[in-house]
Amino acid sequence: MKTKKLLAILITMGMITGMTACGQNNSNSTDENAKSEDTTENSSTDSTENQETTESTDSARGDFSDVSITMLNTKSEIESQLEAAAEKWSEETGAKLEVYTIGSGTPSQEISARYAAKNAPTLIMGDPQDVASICEEKGVDLSDESWAANGGTQYGISGTDGNLYSFPFCIEGRGMVYNKTAIEDTLGEDWDPSSVTNMDDFEALLEKLVENGMESPVALNQEDWSNAGHYFTQVYEEQDGTLATTEKFMEDLKAGSVDLMSNERFTSLMDTYDLLMKYNINKADPLAADYDENAADLAEGDVAFWFNGNWAWAEISDYIEDGTEIGIMPVPQNSTEGDANVNDYICGGATKQVMIDKECNDEEQQAAAKDFLDWLANTDEGNSVLIDDCSLVPAFSNITAEATNMLGQSVQQFTVDGKLFDQPSNYPGDHWSEVGAIMQKYLGGQIDRAEFAKEVQDYWTGIAE
Repeated sequence: MKTKKLLAILITMGMITGMTACGQNNSNSTDENAKSEDTTENSSTDSTENQETTESTDSARGDFSDVSITMLNTKSEIESQLEAAAEKWSEETGAKLEVYTIGSGTPSQEISARYAAKNAPTLIMGDPQDVASICEEKGVDLSDESWAANGGTQYGISGTDGNLYSFPFCIEGRGMVYNKTAIEDTLGEDWDPSSVTNMDDFEALLEKLVENGMESPVALNQEDWSNAGHYFTQVYEEQDGTLATTEKFMEDLKAGSVDLMSNERFTSLMDTYDLLMKYNINKADPLAADYDENAADLAEGDVAFWFNGNWAWAEISDYIEDGTEIGIMPVPQNSTEGDANVNDYICGGATKQVMIDKECNDEEQQAAAKDFLDWLANTDEGNSVLIDDCSLVPAFSNITAEATNMLGQSVQQFTVDGKLFDQPSNYPGDHWSEVGAIMQKYLGGQIDRAEFAKEVQDYWTGIAE
């Protein structure tokens, strides 16, 4: 496995190539220009038409030759892709766009620190709650941008004033990532993820995998963002699957009126978490789990399941072999009387939002930032960045191309089928770090479930003090 990892890294380094600039804003212009270059029979009239189309679309991009802007990227797995996109857009507009990426710490901490230093980035990528908490005071109104009507208003962050303040960067979903090929090879029979209808089914499957030679069928991450930002938030989001109830549940937690130990969803999700811990390949030292090792173990079939989301394709793709079939399924749970959909739905939504700052960046910088977002949403080149380069599921209805990887396609299908529990935008900014630290103690066996529940409740009531 380690040999495969080294080979994947070397291949990835060798595949980094430059991108040529071509400033088209029309979905047909690329094909037309390609035909005019490759087919000598094209008439002079056709060539003139193609030239006019190119000139027209080129002029749609602004000239920002003397403008420098910055972008905070909080998706470290697409760092190189965003940097390449920035270079390509800069070639078309003359602007300079510097992308800087954080790989640790919460986005809210970074954003707060930059504002405290009066040095906020022009484009700020944060989690929904990060943008929602500051957008009316510090964000540019994006309501009139063309992409707003194509999904921006539906998935972006709006203020109490009704204005749209963010660009929904992608749709992401989370659940149990599975390696169907590894499961079938181990069992010696076909396997359908829909056959797992509850935790009991899941436990029986894990036991069967062990009996057939897969010693540890599960990989669990130790990162706080994975445990508290992705797994534990399902407790809130799945109370009855509606945003209204999720937000009320969090308010009740702040008020101290929730007893997690008697809550059905807390119990069912923690029961499943205990099951994942039992079969965890990192069980001997769960807090030393390596994220890339988990990705490789899933891709290469050393484990069958990994709790994660479609963003993990960036790492999985380094190790996966041709013909391997993977996907995402819901986290299997028992005791679903409170919400029967939990075994059919996954949690997700527009998980990353991009706000344009107006406090530290002038109007020319704001205009350049708007142009970059428009380029992503409304040009073939920008769409390709989101879909092909970053392997994302775009939030915009005008982008109809299918996701380019199996995890993205899974999330896309759940979205199309209407089986996606949405997430609120008002999580506390420190939730994943604070609750994540508590959950890490539970994962490491330092506290039991009752102590874990109490510490989480204390976190919430402490917010209200």
